Order: sequence, then structure tokens, then C-alpha cells
Amino acid sequence: MKRWLRYMVLILLLWLLFVILCLVIPPLFHKEAGYGAGADAEGDSFGTPERILCIDDNKEALIWRLRLIVAAKERIILTTFDFRDEESGQDIMAALWEAAQRGVKVQILVDGINGMHFLSDSDHFKQLVSHEQVEARFYNPIDLIRPWKTNYRMHDKYLIADDWGYILGGRNTDNRFLGYYRENYNEDRDLLVYETKPGQGSSFQALEAYFHEIWNQPCCKEFEAEGGAGGLEQCCERVKERYPEAFDRIYSKEDWEKATMETRGIELWTNPTEPENKEPVVWERMIAAIEGEKDILVQTPYMICSRKMYEDLRSVCEKGARVDIVINAVESGTNPFGCTDYLNQKKKICQTGVHIYEYLGDQAQHTKSLAVGEELSIIGSCNFDMRSVYLNTEMMLAVDCPELNASIREQARPLKEKSRHMSPDGRTEDGQNYEPREQDMAKRAVYALLRIVISPFRHVL
Repeated sequence: MKRWLRYMVLILLLWLLFVILCLVIPPLFHKEAGYGAGADAEGDSFGTPERILCIDDNKEALIWRLRLIVAAKERIILTTFDFRDEESGQDIMAALWEAAQRGVKVQILVDGINGMHFLSDSDHFKQLVSHEQVEARFYNPIDLIRPWKTNYRMHDKYLIADDWGYILGGRNTDNRFLGYYRENYNEDRDLLVYETKPGQGSSFQALEAYFHEIWNQPCCKEFEAEGGAGGLEQCCERVKERYPEAFDRIYSKEDWEKATMETRGIELWTNPTEPENKEPVVWERMIAAIEGEKDILVQTPYMICSRKMYEDLRSVCEKGARVDIVINAVESGTNPFGCTDYLNQKKKICQTGVHIYEYLGDQAQHTKSLAVGEELSIIGSCNFDMRSVYLNTEMMLAVDCPELNASIREQARPLKEKSRHMSPDGRTEDGQNYEPREQDMAKRAVYALLRIVISPFRHVL
């Protein structure tokens, strides 16, 4: 008996070692640059008229999602990295349930790890998926037989209504990003895109094709559920009471046009969809877009860069560009790995020539956007980290619209004023509204430990 027990322990330890190696080693081998078929750096779609609304407020982000769902007549597509059965998630599920009740086809795609963790035992989600008009799939759920696939996550976030509108950005479907259901939340940014000619916008067509490509990936597993005891009928009544402005009327073509601003064209940039090491398509297109420009503003929650990413940033700065990057200060960041890697990598970041603004506000920022020159804005889900660049599915909208560019720069102004500015030479200067904040002893101890522990694994954080 003892001998068999020792064998079992040994097998378990070998299995755990195998899993760890599968998680750590394959992502080390970054693929080289390549835009993929038909996706050159310049693009050819900046000519199709599509109108936009930039959404920076969490409550408005929820209300506009509800408006799209309420206005949909034929189909709704919801794709998200994180979807939770809490107040905002129930608001969305209730609206989707009501849409299904009136005959709208609903397709839901959720990252497999988050889907299995947060939704597999949710009665609300089970009731929603059990509806004959609703289909749900989880992207690349954990497979114990092929653990080397685990690191490749779906980080996309968008909602499509029929063929006339969609919302795409950095917000997940939970209380950290939608509504004001909690005291501490994440500030973020979405774009609502309205199709002046339904189905004709080039970014919409690209998003439609992208969804079908990822939806039909073999790694997307259907989530099946039976029963209807989730209580979505009561959730429908609650959400209508909370947000009557989303349900009091269905927006007309004139309403959508009044709420949005004109663009000169929009492109959708995406990473490959397979659960494997990615060609860094989105990153390369962003670098290509900012090369030759003189004034670039970046907002990203944190930075975890590879050597190649540092070289790309250095190359842009050496050509005369001023690159301002607004990130969360270590004192307020919600990603401990991003914070500790920043502490480890400050010197390398300075050597690229970028200007860093360590934002210390009331809430952490989760925004992923670039303002390039005076006309181009790039908004979506891609962080400035190796996971987004080389491992995850990601998407960014490149929008030719001076008005949007100006509004993003104006929105960033108070963020910079609440930031500690680190120049390329390493000098720091506090913004006029920057208020230093002390870290408690426990947090400092955790960061000190993580600074040592994460170094061999920073490429998968």
C-alpha cells in the first residue's frame, strides 16, 4: 500500500511539473511580425461612413448596451472575456432574455476559463441559455489532456445588434465595468459604432466575419443547460425600474445619428483566433500607425513588454515622436503583476524614450487607447503587455476622426494632472493635482516578494 501511495504521489508530482512546463515554455517562443492575409499596415477602408459615440462612463456604458439590446429585431451577439452573475450581469442577461422572448436570436461567446468559473453554476445564465433562441459557447475551456492550450485566452469585448450597430472596447460584463454597483470600479472606454447604411460599414463587415471565424473555432465548446428557475423575469422588472431611459422608447435612425459623431472611416484590427502563439498583428499595426507621427498619447492599465516591444517603442521615439503613456500608479493599480513588473522594468522603460504618467486617481483605469497625431484614434481591448500581444485574441478600432482624437486628449488632461510624470532621463515630477498615497506594510511586502517571483514568468502574466 505504501509503495502504491508513493507511486501515486510521484505521478501527481510529475503531472504537476508537466502542467507547469506546458504553461511556461510554449509562450516563450514569440512569433515574428506579420499582418496576415489582406491586412496591410495602411489599410484600405478609411472611406466608409460609420458614426461613433465614445463611452467613458460606466453607467452610460450599461445603458447604451441595454439600448442596443432593446432595439435589436433579429439577432444579438455578445462576446466578452468576463461575464458574471451579479447586478450588471443580471441586467444584461435579463435584457437578452426579453429579446429572446420577442424572437431575437442571441449568441453569447465567453472566454472558457471565466465562463466555467463564473457562469457554469449560475441559475440566471442557465435559464437564459435554455431558451430556444439563445446559444452560448465558451472559448478554449481548460483541457487537462492538453494543458499547453491553457494560456491562450479570448480577450474580446463587443456587442452587436442586427446589422446597424455595435459596441466594442475594454469593458467586461461585470460590476467593475458596468453601472455603479460597487464603490471601487475600473474606468474604461468603449466605442458605439452606428451603421448609417446597415451592413455596409467596413468595420462592421470585418467584425461580422471575425465573429463567425472565432465562433466556429474547434476550441469553442457549446454550453448547454436545461431548466428555467433563474428568475430572469424578476430581473427584467428590476432593470426596467433602474434604467427606464434604456427602455422607454426604441431609438430611431434620427436618434442614433444625433447621439453619434461623423467619422472618415473605421478599421478593425484583430489578432489571430486560434488558441496558440499569435503573430502580433494588433501590436504591429499600432506601431506602424504611430511611426512618423510626432505626438502620441497612450492609455493602458500597465506595461509588461518584451524586448521587441521595447525596441519598437525606442524606434518610434528615436524618430522624433513624443510618446506619453498614462498607466496606473503602483499605489492604485488593481493588477499586482503589472505593478510589480513595472517596478522591475522602470529603467528599461525610460531607455525607450517614452514619458510615463503614473496615474493616482480615485479609481483605477482600465482604458486601452491611443491618440495618434490629431486625427487617428485607436481604441479596444489590447493592453501594452506580452499576453495581449502574443497570446490572447485582441481587437482595436482605428478611427479617423479629429473630434474623437481631441476628446480623448482632453479627457486625458486631468489624468496627467493627477499623475507622477517620469521623463526618459528618469526624473520625476508631480502633476498639479497629484496627491501622494502611502502603501500599507502588507502591500509593500507582497510587491517585494512578487518582484522576485514573477521574473521567470512575466511573459504569461
